[in-house]
Amino acid sequence: MSRASLMGRVGISAGSITRLTSPMLESGTLLATAEQVRATGRPQSHLEVDAGAERLVGVTLSGRHLTAVLTDLRLTVLASTRLEVTDHAPEAVVALLARAVGDLRSRLAQDGAPVTGLGLTLGGSSRDGRTVDEAVFLGWHGVRLAEAVEAATGIPTLVGNDLAAMTEQELWFGAGREHERFSLVTVGAGIGHGLVVGGSVISSPDAQLGLAGMVPVPDGAHPPVSSPAMACLTDAALERAWSQRLAAGRHRSPDRGARAARILSLAEDGDGDAMDVCASFALRLGRFIGITAAFTLPETVIVAGERSGVASLFEDQVMLGIAAVRRPGAAPLDVVVREHDRAQWARGAAVLVLRARIAGEL
Repeated sequence: MSRASLMGRVGISAGSITRLTSPMLESGTLLATAEQVRATGRPQSHLEVDAGAERLVGVTLSGRHLTAVLTDLRLTVLASTRLEVTDHAPEAVVALLARAVGDLRSRLAQDGAPVTGLGLTLGGSSRDGRTVDEAVFLGWHGVRLAEAVEAATGIPTLVGNDLAAMTEQELWFGAGREHERFSLVTVGAGIGHGLVVGGSVISSPDAQLGLAGMVPVPDGAHPPVSSPAMACLTDAALERAWSQRLAAGRHRSPDRGARAARILSLAEDGDGDAMDVCASFALRLGRFIGITAAFTLPETVIVAGERSGVASLFEDQVMLGIAAVRRPGAAPLDVVVREHDRAQWARGAAVLVLRARIAGEL
């Protein structure tokens, strides 16, 4: 990567890049190469990371599971583990995390490369990268998480928002390789929206507060009735629609109280009721995508999260939803659906650590 590209990704000046990368070049963590840009041009210095010089840990935490990965400096996943979260008390979660880190380290005991940073992301906010200000799914407020994790693992730790981390990962390793401007829409336990413009993540402290969940999304009624995205585009909304569907038909299905993952599985297997419920959900998701795209003008939209499979299964409904709120003369939206993989969310946490390491913040 060129120094100019790195400056844009990390958000620091040319002078800072030189100051911060010099120690890494001296230690061999970074390697500099010269590339002739054009026949009469000046060679441009490119920086290449020595992937094996260090190891990073990325951890993503939900209300039900903790997923952790061990990566090299190119964010290649070397080992991963997933543990069930049965106790939301901060001390219990930290103990579980320490167990996961110990498991990862034991698998590469002969590796020799030091673990230099740990990133932990969750559906919540942390303005200073140290304290979890709020995490509704866990019932946390003002939890000094980074300090506790460092004490339990001995690894410098950074705490962040999971959507922000996934947006960074898409910038570094996904859509950002081909697009200067794109949106990331995540759907599952919550609904989220991340934005990259000019090769940089657009962010502020408020970006971690789930503001996209307050965007009103119309249904298919005439006249349409709008509900906040957080009330109609989450797992809870899908489960509620499923229960109402079965109740209206007086079904005695053994799946009457099914969770969102089961409802999607039933739709994939061809269950008529599940297909109708998921198709309606996909249509509304398309409207949400179309509304956000009207303000952000993305080149492409990435759909990810636990329930991204709904968009994949009912792609036609997503596109119909977009068309319902988009002018006919506008260019078609390019929508890419990512298969849900919690290890990739944990990898996103490692991206935050890598970015902080390069910026000299960790």
